[in-house]
Amino acid sequence: MNQGNPDGMRSRGYDAAWWQAATRVASVSLSGLTIACPACHHEGVLFSKWQRGSGEKPLFVIHRNGGTSSEVCPVAAEDTLRARSQVRISAGDVRRAFRLGKPVVLFSGGRDSLCTLEYLRVLYRGQSDGLTALHINTTAGFPEVEEYVERVCEILGVRLVTVRPDRDFFDTAKRWGIPGVRSRWCCKTLKVMPATKYLRQLDGPVVVYDGIRAAESPVRAKYTPIWYHPSFRCLSISPIFSWTDAKVDDYIRLRGLPQSPVRDLGCSAECWCGAYKKRSDFEKLLQVHPEIFDRLVDVEKAQKGRYTFLYENGERVPLKSLRPTPARR
Repeated sequence: MNQGNPDGMRSRGYDAAWWQAATRVASVSLSGLTIACPACHHEGVLFSKWQRGSGEKPLFVIHRNGGTSSEVCPVAAEDTLRARSQVRISAGDVRRAFRLGKPVVLFSGGRDSLCTLEYLRVLYRGQSDGLTALHINTTAGFPEVEEYVERVCEILGVRLVTVRPDRDFFDTAKRWGIPGVRSRWCCKTLKVMPATKYLRQLDGPVVVYDGIRAAESPVRAKYTPIWYHPSFRCLSISPIFSWTDAKVDDYIRLRGLPQSPVRDLGCSAECWCGAYKKRSDFEKLLQVHPEIFDRLVDVEKAQKGRYTFLYENGERVPLKSLRPTPARR
């Protein structure tokens, strides 16, 4: 084992905050996240660490050494798959994690975040401090989502806080350019920054709960259910991390939760920054919300032909070309 901070850790900044968070996690008995350490074979809590430029977060096993002292073992690359396969976050773990800070649930209005919000609400009953749902209005989504989020929180009796960027997406895109796969300024500007601004004004430790699940993608399957968020600067927990699609749907049905009005539209309703949208997405948008489609066309006009939201077969396709040609009389 390595005593204290892992080798190479800086004494300040994110690394120091990460180590402090890891020590706090080790102080709580999270049985589902406890594994036999591949390095020293002693039991400890599996904890990941964000690292710039790394597609896969490095893993560490945090060992409680009595009192306020902890020790850490880095997990070798060849042991990460097996280490991740051993962890499951249980309802008991989530309840015990309430000791770590004020619970704030990210609620986008999607089914995973809906399931997470209700799951936390049920588990959190009887606790002294209230549960808060944090909704990020990116200004690039459907108005139905905002109405739905408010309605759900009112039905569930959960306090709702809605944050939004200082400048809306359409104005920002006219100035900064259209987001793309290699230039995804939209996520940081529209989502992370407004949420971070709110979270950092709260007193005391905060824990953010999200609806991330391993089944969503191969990339997310390499996450862990608990880690320290580099932007929020607080613990982030995914309580339904190991749930299947079927389990999420069953839970929503069994709890009688209201379905989103945009579920049957056949397209995303949360964010229209365009980074991963296809022709069929924009065609659907034109049908269901032509006023949003028109605002995207205005963004393209501001680019003066240099950039478009749609890129097919090596060619830029202006959105205005997707409008049906008026029939000749």
